[in-house]
Amino acid sequence: MRGIVVSGVLLGAAIALVTGWMAADSRDRILRNTERELRNTALLLARQFDRTFEALNIDQSETASSVEHTFPLAQTLTGHTLLALKAAELGEFDLFDIDGALINSSRSWPAPRVQIGSAPNFRRWSSDVERDENQTEFVRDPVLGNWTLTLVKRLRGPTKQTSGILARTIPNALFENLASSLMLGQDATIAIFTTDGTLVTRWPRFSSSIGENYLNSDLKPLFGQTSASQRIVSPFDGSERIAAARTLSKQPIVVVVSRSLNGALATWWRELSAIVSVALATALAVAGVLFQLGRNIIRHQTDLRQRYSIAVDNMAQGLTLFDASGRLLLHNRRYLEIYGLPADAVKPGLTGPEIVALLKQAGHDPHLMQEYRRFAVKNVHRRSSFEAEFADGRTILITREPIQGGGWVMTHEEITERKRANSRIHYLAHYDDLTGLPNRSSFRAYLGAALDAIEPGDRLALLYIDIDEFKIVNDTLGHPIGDLLLKSIADRLRHCVGPNDYVARLGGDEFAVVTTDAGAVRELVATLQRALRDTFDCAGHVISPDASIGIALAPDHAGEVDELIAKADLALYAAKSEGRHTYRFFLPDMDIKAKARHELATELRRAVAEQDFQLHFQPLVDLNSGAIAGCEALLRWQHPLRGFVSPAEFVPLAEDIGLIEELGEWVLEQACGVAVGWPAAMTVAVNVSPIQFRRATFPLKVAATLARTGLPAHRLELEITEALLLQDTESTLAILNQLRDLGVKIALDDFGTGYSSLSYLHRFPIDKIKIDKSFVDTLSNETGSATIVRAIVQIAAAGNKTTLAEGVETAAQRDLLRQLGCQQMQGYLFSPALPADALARLIGDEDAETQTAPRRAPLISV
Repeated sequence: MRGIVVSGVLLGAAIALVTGWMAADSRDRILRNTERELRNTALLLARQFDRTFEALNIDQSETASSVEHTFPLAQTLTGHTLLALKAAELGEFDLFDIDGALINSSRSWPAPRVQIGSAPNFRRWSSDVERDENQTEFVRDPVLGNWTLTLVKRLRGPTKQTSGILARTIPNALFENLASSLMLGQDATIAIFTTDGTLVTRWPRFSSSIGENYLNSDLKPLFGQTSASQRIVSPFDGSERIAAARTLSKQPIVVVVSRSLNGALATWWRELSAIVSVALATALAVAGVLFQLGRNIIRHQTDLRQRYSIAVDNMAQGLTLFDASGRLLLHNRRYLEIYGLPADAVKPGLTGPEIVALLKQAGHDPHLMQEYRRFAVKNVHRRSSFEAEFADGRTILITREPIQGGGWVMTHEEITERKRANSRIHYLAHYDDLTGLPNRSSFRAYLGAALDAIEPGDRLALLYIDIDEFKIVNDTLGHPIGDLLLKSIADRLRHCVGPNDYVARLGGDEFAVVTTDAGAVRELVATLQRALRDTFDCAGHVISPDASIGIALAPDHAGEVDELIAKADLALYAAKSEGRHTYRFFLPDMDIKAKARHELATELRRAVAEQDFQLHFQPLVDLNSGAIAGCEALLRWQHPLRGFVSPAEFVPLAEDIGLIEELGEWVLEQACGVAVGWPAAMTVAVNVSPIQFRRATFPLKVAATLARTGLPAHRLELEITEALLLQDTESTLAILNQLRDLGVKIALDDFGTGYSSLSYLHRFPIDKIKIDKSFVDTLSNETGSATIVRAIVQIAAAGNKTTLAEGVETAAQRDLLRQLGCQQMQGYLFSPALPADALARLIGDEDAETQTAPRRAPLISV
């Protein structure tokens, strides 16, 4: 409570100090802002007056020049009219002759009778002594007699001697109007002085003082400087004011802007009221808070023990507290629950041995209790922990923490689930969750240790295994069946290897086997192939997979982990490239082929970037009319050093390195751009990669290409393969339907060679079926081929689909296809693929049917 009182006093003093500082700071800030505003206003007025006087001087000079040239006529009515027009509202003109007689004026006609020849000012004006005629003088108006600023110009005759004086009186209203337009507050004043301290005018008006000199008043520091500000006592009203002065740049005039101190501080008094109110409210709030805090402390002292007891009893951990002599001070309910102890048995004052005896009576393992006691005795003065594993499977973490002044506190936490989770995490970090095999991380660690352990003369074999056609199983039968197949394959691999061999799953459908019996690796491969080729029953589906295997030996092929893996991967790639379902040992030329493939990939990237390709077009001939119904666009790459590169070589490579989409879009753009110049009945067929087709944006790109090139959608055929229809059928169907909505036709290429299914023709919107060349080649020799072709034609006719035979090279093939009902053909019998210009000449021939001369062996098309 004493601390609360002291805190209250200190807070009150702090609030008072802060309030005083804020008030003083606010006052200084307002005075600084007022002085800055006055300086800015004086500067603004001075600049405006400078511009006004500059304009008056120019006007006065022009008027003086006009009068000089017509001086003999200056005493006429015409001269008065000229002066009146020039005067306007900027001051009156008075024209005096050399003797000081007023001979003309802008005020009235005839001019008043005024003689100022004897006045000192006139004698100075008319003398030949040079003076600055651009500066005003504060003199009495020669006509009205009041004080006013005047501009005086000498008139010179032909002899350059003074012939007259042109004086212009500048009315004070000119300055007062500008001053009154500024919003400076009710107590603000603007005064115009000459540099010697004589008052020219003041706003609000103080007419009785005009012409008086204030050089010896409080205003003196404001004169004689370009810019100045000062706290003064006004000689006009006796009030304390803040004043700022600015001397005009070319006139002996000082502009003084002032504001009363009380007016400037009016805002501050309001702020001060707000600050004091906030300070008082804050002080009251602090007093209320401290008062309430005192009450809460008293109340808290009352129920602290009760709350502490509740908190301790509801802890997730068991708690025991011992004093320096090792006697129990307190425990919580969770401690009793963990060890199954009766509440009336555990009381304050028990020693460690007595508690251990109670635990034994509760049925806990005596050996465990003895170990627990040794832990308690051994770690008296330092923080330590101990895991006790009970017979019922629970694990209790006991932590001992010394406390200041002697004694210690012990927490007892059940960590059974945490340990199981940690074990699970450790398992997943090193093993594949699906198959239970070691994962890639464990595999690399094992392989590294095995390579380090190789003795001279020993050999180790690494087998990389890739399951053939696994993606088809996954896509057609679903991921659950695919997972069952992977688990079954993992089980068979375990049974095929010896006790010293190692099997791991690297991810997807890739597995690895490490064997130290490299001499028997071929026997092991044969065993693996037999096991994998045997059928698997996965949830009622009978599956007969196979595998491609790449083999690398250590230290023959490599002695480092990454190098050996790379060699096995190259061998696997070779096995897959040679038709799958086989195995290959690493050979040095595989490295060469891999480097060559890398070089070709680099050159292909350059060619795609530079669009270094050509399109050839192979005609599609109508078997009934013999006319060219359209052409298939075929991609050609003529490498400057390699020569012709087969599409069968660079297209799969483009798919592997991610260039096929860019390349396919270029082909589509070029083909449509060429086809738009063909006869309106001809179509153009473009092959589409599955990677390119599966993009959801593909229909939009097709539509954009058609729009850019101007080719009607019904003249474009997109050729797809059966493999595409096996993958992601719902999204494939959606893309096909979008293309059909555009009006684009869809052709199914190489029909009959893959996983042909009549359901494709029913489910997917196909417009044309292309019969594979393999059936056409054997059409005249094997009755089976003719039967298959007839069936394809009949199926297509039933679905209103066009059929086209590929690779027609003889007239006999053409005639037989016509008899079977096939509608179109393409092949060397009619024409190979031609460049666009050669195709244009061919299209110009009247009878395409006569173009049947044998050609050279066909090129492989995209």
